[in-house]
Amino acid sequence: MCSVVPKPSTNDRGQATVEFALLLPLFVLLIIAIFDATAIVRDQLLVDLLARDAARHASQADSRDAAQQRVTEVVVAAGRSDARWNIEFGEETLTVQITLIPRASLTATSLRWLGASNGVMGTATFATEYDIDEG
Repeated sequence: MCSVVPKPSTNDRGQATVEFALLLPLFVLLIIAIFDATAIVRDQLLVDLLARDAARHASQADSRDAAQQRVTEVVVAAGRSDARWNIEFGEETLTVQITLIPRASLTATSLRWLGASNGVMGTATFATEYDIDEG
C-alpha cells in the first residue's frame, strides 16, 4: 500500500502580515487604555494627597476665613486650575473635599458617556487645633 502525503501549500504568503494588520488596532487601543487608566489613577492619588494636605493646613487655622484661605493656597500651589473644593466645619473637626476633572482622555470621555462622574474626588478630615469661631 502506498500512501500519498499531500504537499504543503506554498500559497500562504502574507498570512502573518494580514494577521498583524488585524491585531494591530487592538494592541494600540489596549496601550491607549492603559495610559489613560494610569492618568486617571494618578489624578485620584493627586486629589487624595491634595485634600489631605489642605485639611492638615486648614486644621491649624484659628478662624473659618483663615482655614478657607489655607485651603485656597494649597489648591493654587498644586497648579490645577480645574480644582473645586469645599470645606465643612464640625465641632472639633473640619472636612475638606476636593474634586478634579481628569485631563482629556479617551477612557475618561468614554466613561462620561456611560454615566460615570465627571471628576475624581478626595476627602480628608482632620481635628482642629484651635476652636474655630464663626468669623
